[in-house]
Amino acid sequence: MRAARRWTGFAVAAAGAAVLLTTACGRPSAPADGDTGNSSPGASAPASRTPGAPAAVKSPPNPGFADFQAKPCPRLTEADRTNGHLITTVAGPREGVTVHPGGEPQTVLVKLCNTTGEALRGIALSAQVEWNYAGERQPELTVERREAPDGDWHPVELAVVNDYQPLTGASGARDLPADGTRIVEYRISAAEDAPAGSGRLSIHAVRADADPFDMEDMRGGGSGGFPLTTASGN
Repeated sequence: MRAARRWTGFAVAAAGAAVLLTTACGRPSAPADGDTGNSSPGASAPASRTPGAPAAVKSPPNPGFADFQAKPCPRLTEADRTNGHLITTVAGPREGVTVHPGGEPQTVLVKLCNTTGEALRGIALSAQVEWNYAGERQPELTVERREAPDGDWHPVELAVVNDYQPLTGASGARDLPADGTRIVEYRISAAEDAPAGSGRLSIHAVRADADPFDMEDMRGGGSGGFPLTTASGN
């Protein structure tokens, strides 16, 4: 991947990725991470588990979840309005995340806020850092996401590009109620040979009907994020 990637190339790739979501117009939303998309009563047999197999162990909620949940939603800025954003985001419970090569994963909570009076259907999320995050080297970061406070962890495809690419790796589509919120938790770790780096991990909320060939339309979801640093391994 080169820093000089052009929007045209991304648009074709994004269209081919078949990230098909839905909007508030009433089309059914895409299933969330781990969902089957079939919720009709009696439509499927109960899931079975091999006798004696241990149940999956969930990670405990983030210790700062309760305080973060009570944190007010940010209002739309003039820039948000100019870009047609419908969603604002806030991250916490602390400012920024620092990961150490081969060290323990670090987590951060992100709240999505629907600033409209209408439900937004099939809002998916993607994550991105700039190509120069680690001096134009692959940052060797592992990113996961779960629905807070205690959902299952799912891998996140981290886009490492200079272009604005909100559809790259978008997943976990869920509806966002009118004036409602959604809190997700990100878990980030660095490989043992990860280079030092610093920048911003951008979180994009992608509208279901975003047209990958229309930059203005794709900006109608919302963007946020938080400072991210990979400490030197020396």
